[in-house]
Amino acid sequence: MISPRSLSNYDNNAGEIPLSECLAKTIRSESDVILLGQNVFTHCYVVGLVARELIFRQPDWLREALFPAGSELIAAVHDVGKISPTFQKKIQQNLNNNKETNIPGVKEANPRLESQWGGHAGVSQATVDGVGKYIPEIIGRHHGKSPNNSYIATDQVFGGANWQGSREKLIEELKLALTSNWPKVRDTIHASVLSGLTTVADWIGSGELFEYSDQEDSTSLNSLVANAVDHAGFVRPSLRSGLKFQSIFDFPPKLAQNRLIEAAKSPGVYVLEAPMGLGKTEAALFVAYQAMLEGRSTGIYFALPTQLTSDRIHERMNAFLQSIIEQDDPHRLALLLHGAAWLNNTTMGEECQPGNSWFSSLKRGLLAPFAVGTIDQALMAVMNVKHGFIRTFGLAGKVVILDEVHTYDSYTGTLLDNLVKALREIECTVIILSATLTSKRRNILMGLEQNNKKQSKSYPFAIRHHT
Repeated sequence: MISPRSLSNYDNNAGEIPLSECLAKTIRSESDVILLGQNVFTHCYVVGLVARELIFRQPDWLREALFPAGSELIAAVHDVGKISPTFQKKIQQNLNNNKETNIPGVKEANPRLESQWGGHAGVSQATVDGVGKYIPEIIGRHHGKSPNNSYIATDQVFGGANWQGSREKLIEELKLALTSNWPKVRDTIHASVLSGLTTVADWIGSGELFEYSDQEDSTSLNSLVANAVDHAGFVRPSLRSGLKFQSIFDFPPKLAQNRLIEAAKSPGVYVLEAPMGLGKTEAALFVAYQAMLEGRSTGIYFALPTQLTSDRIHERMNAFLQSIIEQDDPHRLALLLHGAAWLNNTTMGEECQPGNSWFSSLKRGLLAPFAVGTIDQALMAVMNVKHGFIRTFGLAGKVVILDEVHTYDSYTGTLLDNLVKALREIECTVIILSATLTSKRRNILMGLEQNNKKQSKSYPFAIRHHT
C-alpha cells in the first residue's frame, strides 16, 4: 500500500496522527470478511491520477479552457476529511475484529455526530477553507451536494489542531506526489465542471481495480489508472472520415440544411428555424459529425421535450451513429436518458448500452459520448440538484442539440436560457431547432440584444452567433 513518503513514522506520545494508518475504506472479501483497505493518502493520490488521466484525454482546446494546471489536486484532496477521529472510528467499527486502534483520539470519537457537518466531506471543505472562493465548495460537494457545516477545521469535533495539522501535511504530500498546486477557478460554471471532474475521478478511483493496489512503482500505477479509465468508457469514438451528407442520410442536403452546415464552423449558438419535414435533425447531426471529425467537439447530446419524441430521435441517432462510427467501436449506440428508458434497455438487452457500460445510470448518462433524452437531463446542469455538476462536466465540449424549443413553457424557457448561456461558457456548440420563434425569443437564446438587426428574414433560415 502506498504511504505518504515523509509521514510514515510518528510520535504517539506527542499526539501525532499516523497518516499511513488512517484508512479511506474497508474491503469485503469473497468470504465476507471485512479487511483493511487503502489508506487516505493512497486513495487520494489514485483519484488525483485518475483526474489527470481524464484531463489528458480531453482535446487541447478544452483542457486550456476548463482544466487549468492543478485541477487534479482538487480531485486528490476531496477525501482529506477522512483524516478525522469520527471517520477513523467508523472504519474501526466496520472491521471484523476487536483490535483497538492506537491513533490518538479515535477511541473516544462518536461517528453519529458526523450528521452535524456532512460527514468527511464537511471536514474536507473546512480543511481547505480560504483556498480560493470556489475550491472548498468543489471539494465539499463531491458526494453530490454541499455539506451543511458550521464548524472550522481546528474544532475539537474534527480532532482539534493536531488532526488539522495532519490533514494539511497530507495536502502538502499530495502536492509533492502530483507536482501540482491549486488552480485558479474563475466562476460558478467553471467550478461545476471541476466538481464533476472530482466526483467522476472519485467514482473511478474507488473501483475494484484499485482495491488491492499496493504498487509503489509509478509506471505500473499509471498503467492501472489508464486501464480503469478505459474500462469506464472514456475512450474517444473512432469516426469514419470523409463522409458526405448524402452518404450518411441517402439524400442531398437542402438549402436550409446547407446554410446551417456552412455557418456552424466554430463553437457558438446556432438556430435553424424551419417547418416540420425540412430535415432539421439531419442538418444538426451532420454539423455534429463535422465538429467531431475536425476535433471541435467531444460528442453529442440531443435534447427533446418528451419521452416519446426522445424515443423517436434515439432510433434516428443510432442509425446515424452506425454510419459514422467504426464497426468495432463500443459507442455505436447512443444512450437513452429519461425516466422510462430502463424499459427500453430491458426489452432490447444489454447490447443497447455502449460497452454494457458504466454510463448506464441517469446520473452518469451525460458523460457518455452520445446520448438522446429529455431536456430535463440537460437542464439539471444549471439547477441546484444533487450531482447536477456531473451533467455540466458531461456536456462540456459537446454538440448539444435542443429540439422543438418553441414548445416550452415560460418556466422551462427561463431554465433553457440559463442552460444555453452555460453551454457557451463550457465550449459547446449549441444547435437550436424550432418550427417558429419570435425575434425576441431568438435573441434571448442567442445572447443578442433585442435591437440587433443582423438577422435574415427569410424562412427557413439559419442564424449564426459568434462567441
